[in-house]
Amino acid sequence: MAQTIHSGILRKLIAVSLVLGSSSVHAQNCAQMSPGPLRRQCAAANHPGFEARLERCKDEARSMGLTKSAGDPAIKEYVQSCMHRR
Repeated sequence: MAQTIHSGILRKLIAVSLVLGSSSVHAQNCAQMSPGPLRRQCAAANHPGFEARLERCKDEARSMGLTKSAGDPAIKEYVQSCMHRR
């Protein structure tokens, strides 16, 4: 009897966790997520042109001569501002 109760509760907990989902990709606001690959995946899923715009901004930065170098945030800052203005 106790085994049946425990398995019933376990099934309900599993069902609830599946319904609610554990992935943060389903968050309504991607900006609330911590920076990283999941946040980027969320933005790409919600905004179809995100990846193309990101690549265009990176290309613009490279054409201006900005490069990734340790301690120099120039390319990162340029790409962020480019993403916001377009």
